[in-house]
Amino acid sequence: MIETGRYLLGAAGASGFGSKSTAEEVTENCDLRSITAIITGATSGIGAETARVLARRGARLIFPARNVKAAEEAKEKIVSEFPETEIVVMKLDLSSIASVRSFVSGFESLDLPLNLLINNAGKLAHEHAISEDGIEMTFATNYLGHFLLTNLLLKKMIQTVEETGVQGRIVNVTSGIHGWITGDLIEYLRLISQPKCQFDATRAYALSKLANVLHTKELSSRLQKIEANVTVNCVHPGVVRTRLTRDREGLLTDLVFFLASKLVKTVPQAAATTCYVATNPRLVNVSGKYFTDCNETTPSGLGSDSSEATKLWAASEILVTQPSKAGFDPCS
Repeated sequence: MIETGRYLLGAAGASGFGSKSTAEEVTENCDLRSITAIITGATSGIGAETARVLARRGARLIFPARNVKAAEEAKEKIVSEFPETEIVVMKLDLSSIASVRSFVSGFESLDLPLNLLINNAGKLAHEHAISEDGIEMTFATNYLGHFLLTNLLLKKMIQTVEETGVQGRIVNVTSGIHGWITGDLIEYLRLISQPKCQFDATRAYALSKLANVLHTKELSSRLQKIEANVTVNCVHPGVVRTRLTRDREGLLTDLVFFLASKLVKTVPQAAATTCYVATNPRLVNVSGKYFTDCNETTPSGLGSDSSEATKLWAASEILVTQPSKAGFDPCS
């Protein structure tokens, strides 16, 4: 009850910010003119606001997008507001392993530095679908594509750190709904990656968000072991109505958001935690943590489980190196 009250009031936490803080407010004193950032899902919603605010602070931006036209429109909107902003639009379908590899190859050919990677793109598929690689579509898009993208970009990030001395940062956008998942997540993924299954769209989304949390935990451990000067943290942006719910428009969705209106954030407020974790100097050397309302907090019990994080990583490595169009099999 106390935490709910603090949320509703927008009370500031240890960071000096809270639920009512906006992305512009948390980056007010940031100079990002030496920073190059990749932001997935920057064409709308939280990602678009994150990109706009980083551009306002001077960052060079890379927009990977499945819909290139929408990305070009998002770029034009930002450049009209901040004419000196450099934005590169590139094709990327996160649900496709081949597309992720192609994007990274194309980015490397640009010979640009990489200081910041924000894995923001998210999908909530109402209908059950399987990716071209044999993985349930929500999981493939929200987690597995980002897992591979991050791993393939690490070499460039570490190289940039060595050349500039500026610590690299990775931000994974997750959701508090990750706590809905209990039990064997690999087995549940196997079940929903079959052509015919009992499919709960919200639970599938929660699974992908739990995977984002576990990815953060395991990647942080691995980065520390190799003494890479790169941090990784995950953020829960809060409840906000964006295009993520576009497949669920209707009277019921409208009613839910009306009843929860006091808890729903504006998009600038929802982008605040991402921008805070991506830019704030207080978070130098802070890694493997979970943030909400611009303050560190604790994920679910399963999301804090190191053995589950290691198990998911091992399965993910198999899936991105040996994709199976015949279906999910993490032990093949």
